[in-house]
Amino acid sequence: MRIERGIIRGFDPGSWRASIELVGAPAALLAGVPVAGDLGPELLALGSQVWVCLSGEGNPADGAVLVPYGAAPAPWVTSRLWKPTLVTAERTSSLLCSSTSFVTVPGLSLPVTLEVPGSVLLLLAATGSATAAGISYTLAFYHDDSHESTQLSPIETAGGSGAPANENWTLTWLALQTAIAAGEHTFTLRHRVTSGQATLQRARVLALAMAS
Repeated sequence: MRIERGIIRGFDPGSWRASIELVGAPAALLAGVPVAGDLGPELLALGSQVWVCLSGEGNPADGAVLVPYGAAPAPWVTSRLWKPTLVTAERTSSLLCSSTSFVTVPGLSLPVTLEVPGSVLLLLAATGSATAAGISYTLAFYHDDSHESTQLSPIETAGGSGAPANENWTLTWLALQTAIAAGEHTFTLRHRVTSGQATLQRARVLALAMAS
């Protein structure tokens, strides 16, 4: 194997192969060179320079177009394999919770797209208060879509048996889910109380999806 610098002289998105002219050898046109799957068509415009891996036997079909050469164009930074997906949502109006089982907090569901299998990191910052003494208020992230319905850990609770009425609380934490299949996913924030009512005054959630 050897690494050479080449120039894109043609690209077939149907076969995902390129025709490459080796730099310094304009007569050496290699046809049918496979292209790395994480390179989108925007990186394979005619005249683009790339690094090419070639086999010692000289068969172009045994090689591969690896990465752009030199200063990478902006699309390389955001190519589908390397770009993390970032989604965020915020609730600024107060919301009363009186359910003793988990219910979804309106406005705080996060749609996440993974183009390759990966992981999703979820973060929450929230403030609120209980309307009566001794109430426990709990928030939890759920992965809830056609792929699965799972409560993620950890969950966080404010208040409790010794908590006074109308005491303000703040919760911040994160949850991580790994080994998620590629596709469209939905993550929701849900809450519940042990009894009585609690007020969610403000909350912000964020999801960061990363390739494995």
